[in-house]
Amino acid sequence: MQKFIFIVLFIITSSCFSQELNCSAFKNGTFTYTHPDYADLLTIRKDSIQIDTYPKLNLEMTSTVTWLSDCKYQMVYTKVNDPKMEPIIGVKYVIEIIEINDNKIMCQTDSGDVIVKQEMIKLK
Repeated sequence: MQKFIFIVLFIITSSCFSQELNCSAFKNGTFTYTHPDYADLLTIRKDSIQIDTYPKLNLEMTSTVTWLSDCKYQMVYTKVNDPKMEPIIGVKYVIEIIEINDNKIMCQTDSGDVIVKQEMIKLK
Protein backbone atom coordinates (compact mmCIF):
# COMPACT_ATOMS: atom_id res chain seq x y z
CA MET A 1 0.00 0.00 0.00
CA GLN A 2 2.84 2.40 0.84
CA LYS A 3 4.39 1.76 -2.54
CA PHE A 4 1.08 2.62 -4.25
CA ILE A 5 0.78 5.88 -2.26
CA PHE A 6 4.37 6.79 -3.13
CA ILE A 7 3.73 6.21 -6.85
CA VAL A 8 0.56 8.35 -6.77
CA LEU A 9 2.37 11.16 -4.94
CA PHE A 10 5.27 10.97 -7.39
CA ILE A 11 2.94 11.26 -10.38
CA ILE A 12 1.07 14.18 -8.82
CA THR A 13 4.22 16.13 -7.91
CA SER A 14 5.82 15.40 -11.29
CA SER A 15 2.83 16.76 -13.14
CA CYS A 16 2.76 19.86 -10.93
CA PHE A 17 6.36 20.73 -11.74
CA SER A 18 6.39 19.84 -15.42
CA GLN A 19 5.93 22.89 -17.60
CA GLU A 20 4.67 22.93 -21.14
CA LEU A 21 6.70 25.46 -23.12
CA ASN A 22 4.92 27.78 -25.52
CA CYS A 23 7.60 28.54 -28.10
CA SER A 24 5.41 30.08 -30.79
CA ALA A 25 6.40 33.64 -29.77
CA PHE A 26 10.03 32.80 -30.55
CA LYS A 27 9.59 31.41 -34.06
CA ASN A 28 9.93 34.88 -35.57
CA GLY A 29 11.80 37.91 -34.34
CA THR A 30 15.10 39.64 -33.75
CA PHE A 31 17.44 38.07 -31.20
CA THR A 32 20.81 38.64 -29.58
CA TYR A 33 22.91 36.46 -27.29
CA THR A 34 23.67 36.96 -23.60
CA HIS A 35 27.20 35.55 -23.85
CA PRO A 36 29.66 38.50 -24.07
CA ASP A 37 31.60 36.90 -26.95
CA TYR A 38 28.43 36.88 -29.08
CA ALA A 39 26.74 40.08 -27.84
CA ASP A 40 27.26 41.71 -31.26
CA LEU A 41 25.71 38.79 -33.13
CA LEU A 42 22.21 39.61 -34.30
CA THR A 43 19.77 36.93 -35.47
CA ILE A 44 16.66 37.76 -37.49
CA ARG A 45 14.28 34.85 -38.04
CA LYS A 46 11.14 35.11 -40.16
CA ASP A 47 9.17 32.09 -41.26
CA SER A 48 11.67 29.66 -42.78
CA ILE A 49 14.63 32.05 -43.18
CA GLN A 50 17.18 33.10 -40.60
CA ILE A 51 19.89 35.72 -41.11
CA ASP A 52 22.77 36.02 -38.66
CA THR A 53 24.87 39.16 -38.82
CA TYR A 54 28.10 39.76 -36.96
CA PRO A 55 29.18 43.35 -37.75
CA LYS A 56 32.42 43.02 -35.78
CA LEU A 57 33.64 40.45 -38.36
CA ASN A 58 31.64 41.85 -41.30
CA LEU A 59 29.92 38.46 -41.46
CA GLU A 60 26.42 37.60 -42.68
CA MET A 61 25.06 34.05 -42.82
CA THR A 62 21.69 32.95 -44.21
CA SER A 63 20.01 29.68 -43.31
CA THR A 64 16.77 27.83 -43.85
CA VAL A 65 14.69 26.91 -40.82
CA THR A 66 12.39 23.88 -40.65
CA TRP A 67 10.33 23.57 -37.50
CA LEU A 68 10.25 19.96 -36.29
CA SER A 69 7.94 20.72 -33.34
CA ASP A 70 6.74 23.79 -31.47
CA CYS A 71 10.10 24.15 -29.69
CA LYS A 72 12.56 22.37 -31.98
CA TYR A 73 13.86 23.29 -35.42
CA GLN A 74 16.50 22.32 -37.93
CA MET A 75 18.72 25.03 -39.37
CA VAL A 76 20.90 24.64 -42.48
CA TYR A 77 23.25 27.40 -43.63
CA THR A 78 22.69 28.19 -47.31
CA LYS A 79 24.74 31.34 -47.89
CA VAL A 80 27.68 33.17 -46.30
CA ASN A 81 29.45 36.36 -47.35
CA ASP A 82 32.91 35.14 -46.27
CA PRO A 83 34.64 32.38 -48.25
CA LYS A 84 36.33 31.15 -45.05
CA MET A 85 32.89 30.23 -43.70
CA GLU A 86 31.78 28.24 -46.77
CA PRO A 87 32.42 24.85 -45.07
CA ILE A 88 29.31 25.42 -42.91
CA ILE A 89 27.03 25.60 -45.97
CA GLY A 90 24.80 22.53 -45.94
CA VAL A 91 25.61 21.59 -42.33
CA LYS A 92 22.49 20.74 -40.31
CA TYR A 93 21.98 22.01 -36.77
CA VAL A 94 19.09 20.99 -34.56
CA ILE A 95 18.11 23.67 -32.05
CA GLU A 96 15.70 23.09 -29.20
CA ILE A 97 14.24 25.74 -26.92
CA ILE A 98 14.52 24.16 -23.49
CA GLU A 99 13.61 27.07 -21.21
CA ILE A 100 11.67 30.32 -21.50
CA ASN A 101 11.94 33.23 -19.09
CA ASP A 102 10.04 36.32 -20.30
CA ASN A 103 11.89 37.47 -23.44
CA LYS A 104 14.84 35.11 -22.88
CA ILE A 105 15.17 31.57 -24.14
CA MET A 106 17.71 28.89 -23.36
CA CYS A 107 18.52 26.87 -26.47
CA GLN A 108 20.39 23.66 -26.97
CA THR A 109 22.13 23.32 -30.33
CA ASP A 110 23.19 19.93 -31.63
CA SER A 111 25.61 19.97 -34.56
CA GLY A 112 25.96 16.20 -34.64
CA ASP A 113 29.41 16.51 -33.08
CA VAL A 114 28.86 18.92 -30.20
CA ILE A 115 25.88 20.04 -28.10
CA VAL A 116 26.02 23.65 -26.92
CA LYS A 117 23.62 25.62 -24.73
CA GLN A 118 23.19 29.34 -25.19
CA GLU A 119 20.79 31.98 -23.98
CA MET A 120 19.13 34.36 -26.42
CA ILE A 121 17.13 37.53 -25.84
CA LYS A 122 14.24 38.44 -28.11
CA LEU A 123 14.54 42.14 -28.92
CA LYS A 124 11.39 42.38 -31.05
